[in-house]
Amino acid sequence: MKKIYIVRHGETNWNLEGKTQGKKDSKLTELGYLQTQKLAHRLSEEKIEVIYSSNLVRAKSTAIMISKQLNVPYYYEENLAEMDFGEWEGLTNDEIIKLYPDKYNGWRMKPHEVCIPRGESLIAAQKRIVSFFEELIKTTNYNKILLISHSTINKLLLLYILGMNLSNYYILKQDNCCINILSFGKYGPRLLNYNDTCYIKS
Repeated sequence: MKKIYIVRHGETNWNLEGKTQGKKDSKLTELGYLQTQKLAHRLSEEKIEVIYSSNLVRAKSTAIMISKQLNVPYYYEENLAEMDFGEWEGLTNDEIIKLYPDKYNGWRMKPHEVCIPRGESLIAAQKRIVSFFEELIKTTNYNKILLISHSTINKLLLLYILGMNLSNYYILKQDNCCINILSFGKYGPRLLNYNDTCYIKS
């Protein structure tokens, strides 16, 4: 039986400042590194065999730390990179509301129908992560696989695996360094753990 571990990178400076990141990058904060250390310790119980990480710096930093502690190989994958938020990247929510009021309102009400200016749609972002994921499941010889990605991409992948429509985007939440665990057996996927950050507080 295969197990997939889907995690989000540690806290970044832009997370702390409430800025939209997307394809742009921001380094991990001190707390982000601490979260990642605790995440690596938690994952040491799981016998992870391989890591696939987004190629953005915040995810790569998370992957490198975990790989060192678990002593497993890691690979960068462009399809795990965060959704492109176009002209909204580097802006806070308040700034986006002020500059793009109609688009932002649509994004909050029907995110699956909105394309952010010069950005990527949820449909396009989900298509690339699902394509990567399906190919991985079909071809890999590993049974315990860690994916390190981002809030939106994690949610899009979970929505697909759980058979939920993109209109449910805001139902899901992904905190920094959260763990989602899914098993894949004869009768399909089972969600074993969701947005788990309890280990950080222990």
